[in-house]
Amino acid sequence: MNPLIKPVFLLMNRLSYRAKLSLIASLFAIPLVIFAVQLAVGYHYDANQAKQTREGLKYLKAATELIKSLETVRDLSVINLAQESKEFSLKYDHAVQQTIGHIGSIQSLYNSLKHQTYLNKLSKQVSSQNTGAYSEGAAVFNIYESMSILVERSYDWRTKLSHELISRTASNTQILDILNMLNESGTYLYVLGKTRAFGSLYLDRQYIDSHGIQVIDQNYQALSRMIQQVDVHTVEHAELLLAYPELLTTEIKNKLSQAHKMLDENLIQPLSLEADAVGYYQQVEHIFDEIYLHNDKLFELADQLLEARYKSLEQSINVFYLSVGLMLILIIYLYVGLYYSVGNTIRQLLKSATRVAKGDYETPIAIDAVDELQAVANAMNTMRKSIKEREKELVHLGQTDGLTQLYNRQYFDDALAVFLANSSRNNTSLTLVMMDIDYFKTVNDEYGHLVGDECLRQVAASFRNHFQRKTDIVARYGGEEFIAILNGLTHEEAKSQVESLRASIETDVIVVDNKTISITASFGIATVEAGTLASEDGLLSMTDDMLYTAKNQGRNCVASALYDESNVLRVAGKK
Repeated sequence: MNPLIKPVFLLMNRLSYRAKLSLIASLFAIPLVIFAVQLAVGYHYDANQAKQTREGLKYLKAATELIKSLETVRDLSVINLAQESKEFSLKYDHAVQQTIGHIGSIQSLYNSLKHQTYLNKLSKQVSSQNTGAYSEGAAVFNIYESMSILVERSYDWRTKLSHELISRTASNTQILDILNMLNESGTYLYVLGKTRAFGSLYLDRQYIDSHGIQVIDQNYQALSRMIQQVDVHTVEHAELLLAYPELLTTEIKNKLSQAHKMLDENLIQPLSLEADAVGYYQQVEHIFDEIYLHNDKLFELADQLLEARYKSLEQSINVFYLSVGLMLILIIYLYVGLYYSVGNTIRQLLKSATRVAKGDYETPIAIDAVDELQAVANAMNTMRKSIKEREKELVHLGQTDGLTQLYNRQYFDDALAVFLANSSRNNTSLTLVMMDIDYFKTVNDEYGHLVGDECLRQVAASFRNHFQRKTDIVARYGGEEFIAILNGLTHEEAKSQVESLRASIETDVIVVDNKTISITASFGIATVEAGTLASEDGLLSMTDDMLYTAKNQGRNCVASALYDESNVLRVAGKK
């Protein structure tokens, strides 16, 4: 620390906040002078921010041009899927080159390492796009959504760029409204993109499959909602639109209505698709251009407002250059001490709070100051310990069945979805085992529920002991039913383990309150082999069917099946 700052830093660390404020307030003998100086500094800052924000608008406009060309690539990537139209193929190649050119322009305009990585990655992704030849199995809509992810990321990137380049201190509410209107246009363009892409695709092929009918209908409904949304946005920005009538959104609504009508007349109403695909594409492209012309007006107005604000601030700055040197130096000196004192303490508290937020409940919260913030640190330490205890208790209660201490039904449901996804991704098998204690109601009726509960606990312990791998999940499914997820075992290996468990339950004797009880259990097994896709409901239903099969075969047995891609059961074995 600077030796000149250290004395005042130590002084402030030993004063209460009331004493600090009193000391500072006592120095405001000439409040008007201090106020004037502060305002002058503020005006300088705001004027500089207004100037920088105007420069930032240039980059945002270039980013918007990039998004426009990227949306064109997205739509043409769907249309070009069929590779039947040379004209669309040429448009697609041109759009790709144009997008790469925009990326290069932005990189030369705004040289930021933070954004270069994203732009380089985007350039590679656009350059490597290859829709391939059309086939009946091709998921056209997925191609559109995949490309839409690039567009959405570009919108997010532009939003981050606006946060970085557009100063909120220099931007009045009108500037912020303009930026909001600019972002709102993205929702219109997404729906229009689907109108352009899928409409042109199906007109070019001159037929629509069942999935295409669903896509066109959904897009038609989305356009209807967007037309209504324009009215909502018009109300939200009523003050801005009243001040600048040239920004009225009536034309946008008309263009969306035009696209709505085109979709109806060319793809929904006709019995056969005879409209010209290229002509249809050009008409929707014109609507795109109109919306982007509206965006250009937004940029122009924002620039004009910032220019006017900059000139106004520049004229006001000269009024605030009166100061008292010695008093100002003393105030700055004290404020620097306060900054180091409070700032250092707050940073320590923030670091401690961040550690707690990340789950570090072991490291004590400690600060250097001996003022009121020490009480805050003590309170945070108490809170840290309380959170640690409560979190442990909540996690345990949220995942565990209170009677058997196995995982509960909710934990199992969540785990099954994860295990199925991992099985598909890693190309491994997965087996679901469902167990039901035979005639358990008789045990409860004859011995009472307390004895029945103890039986459940002992059976649960045996169930858990037979499936002890770290990857095994065992849970109480409900009542006298238990369930397990076995990952990576073959069907025969799983059957062998379950058969061993069945035999163990059959031979083991449960002793409760000097009462000897013998029980048996029935098991249902369903195995998803490596490379086979299965749904949670389908796998659970199949396992449940196998359990009922075991019960119908006389109980105290194991029924199993394999799950295939057609969701057809193939009985693989019975006890």
